[in-house]
Amino acid sequence: MPDAAAEPGTAAARNAAEEESAFSHPAVEPDSTAGYGDHPDQVVDFYAPHAGAGPGGPAPVVVVLHGGSWRAPYDRRHISPFAGFLARRGFAVASVEYRRGAEGSAAEGSGDPVAGRWPDTFDDVAAALDALPELVRRHLPQADVRRTVLTGHSAGGHLALWAAAR
Repeated sequence: MPDAAAEPGTAAARNAAEEESAFSHPAVEPDSTAGYGDHPDQVVDFYAPHAGAGPGGPAPVVVVLHGGSWRAPYDRRHISPFAGFLARRGFAVASVEYRRGAEGSAAEGSGDPVAGRWPDTFDDVAAALDALPELVRRHLPQADVRRTVLTGHSAGGHLALWAAAR
């Protein structure tokens, strides 16, 4: 009988592809990290723009919200290669971490990890965005907080859209 992981369309194949995609690039260490709350997941990683990479003057700020189905195993380190990429091109980057679903299964026997942490995830994104202007001034003095964009990948894109509409 063939290995289920090798069969396209199976849960095992989807999980293997997800793991390979999420972990295919090495993490990029931030220049600094700051908290915006008391929980260990309430932090922002800052990536300073590389000198000479941008058009000159204060750098625009890109706020990045990572994806990962709001699940605990997927945190901000998975989007750090993208944050580093932006910094190398002259952008100041703030990568926001937020509380995600707990480890374990949603329902006994379901095999699905817990996704999301209502309302904590939304509260965290709101608190981070409220704290960011001051945190950016402190950790990225070369940045122009008046020129800020918000982006996210997958679940982070959902959170970015929600945050823009709040």
